[in-house]
Amino acid sequence: LSTAFVMHAPAYLPKSLPPGTEVIIATAAATLFSVYGTYDGGVVGEIPTLNPDAGVRLGPVRIPVEILDLRDLRAFATETVVDHFGGRVPLLISASLFAAVNFLSIMGIASTFETEDGIPWSAGREMSAQGVACLAAGLTGSAPVSGSMSRSLVSRMTGTTSRLACVITALLWIYCLPLMSVMSPTPKAALSAVIVSAVIKGVVRPKDLMKLRGGD
Repeated sequence: LSTAFVMHAPAYLPKSLPPGTEVIIATAAATLFSVYGTYDGGVVGEIPTLNPDAGVRLGPVRIPVEILDLRDLRAFATETVVDHFGGRVPLLISASLFAAVNFLSIMGIASTFETEDGIPWSAGREMSAQGVACLAAGLTGSAPVSGSMSRSLVSRMTGTTSRLACVITALLWIYCLPLMSVMSPTPKAALSAVIVSAVIKGVVRPKDLMKLRGGD
């Protein structure tokens, strides 16, 4: 039901509404049904809270991240990560394979989207951005940053295609994290429906073949 709504609702919603309104409506309705209805499926679950005194202060604003000490980071890499992979060489091989696959995935996403939109893109710029992002993730103890076709399709479906949209999205992730507990009862099925609808629109549906409909 959520997938059908997200795919077909834009044709019936007022044109004055911004792109992606159908995603917000579907997610909000599913969350309300989970809270007040009899939904017993999987939900997002509890989101860890942040220590209000933790983080990095930039003037009057506190960013809720903690920069790891280099000695602690080295000890963690030596005692935990290296032991998990069985040594430094297997760790290096796994990290290199991840970087290669991640880069190819990003290139596929960027080349497809930018070609369709007529926007120039740079492989070196994309690779540098991913490298800086993964470096920041390592310094803050986060997971490696990678590209995702499904999330990129959802982003494109909602109209967030500019660099300013990326900055605003990142700031919202940072500053709205203490408020994200409202998403705890959101059904995972509703979030999956958003991704499925975006993939169907962007990948499964043969857009170029459908353009030939009616031709000789």
